Amino acid sequence: MKHLEFGPASATETLIFLHGGNVAGWMWGQQVPAFPEYRVLVPDLPGFGASSDEQWESTAAAADAVAALLDTRPAHVVGLSLGSSVALQLAARHPQLVQSLFLASAQVAPPARRDVFIGRAMLLFWNQRGFWTALARSYGLAGEDAALFVETGLGIRRETARAILDEVARGTAESVLSRVSAPTIAVAGGADSAAIASTSLGRIAAGIRGSIVATAPGLHHQWNIEDVELFNRSLRTWLTTREAAVGLGTRL
Repeated sequence: MKHLEFGPASATETLIFLHGGNVAGWMWGQQVPAFPEYRVLVPDLPGFGASSDEQWESTAAAADAVAALLDTRPAHVVGLSLGSSVALQLAARHPQLVQSLFLASAQVAPPARRDVFIGRAMLLFWNQRGFWTALARSYGLAGEDAALFVETGLGIRRETARAILDEVARGTAESVLSRVSAPTIAVAGGADSAAIASTSLGRIAAGIRGSIVATAPGLHHQWNIEDVELFNRSLRTWLTTREAAVGLGTRL
């Protein structure tokens, strides 16, 4: 699995950022520089970005690939959307490698049928540049970010997207959540879908002992880009105090 590594050789703690489903590791470009004292790993998950030639199998298999990348060195794990699903599997399957979890926009509950239908309809246009250009515009991406989004999207095989959609539609099993023992915070954009901003947060709170859940008021799915300052401050607060940052919404 291809990855980039940042930070000083003398770093005593590791951060690993796991990207969302229609992008690649580049999506963390405004987070990596904010944590210069950490050893930072930014992989492209199998089937994405520089790892697009690798076969996507499942979130569990992707978690095993992340574990192999970490080797025996534990890390604070940050995931968004698909990356959160992989992070949960990593914490359940390889607990010795996870110091803490910061889950953004985690899709734990199955999405609404309407959203699954829209996702399947999108597969019809998957390999068309115009589709990815329009999607980038709808996400508010511009310039280099939009260009990277389009090129990354065109490199994702339709079979990969279909397999991920099928797994997401089933939700994350309670047996996975119950095996997570690392300190965990889950933050969803307050304006994200109800399945993420409400139901999924509730399932995490109920399923992971001692977890903290909160919302980023008024923000959407890709809130690490939508409000960089809040995301970075929320992550740093979590890493240093194990608490939710000031500015996040009411915890459930």
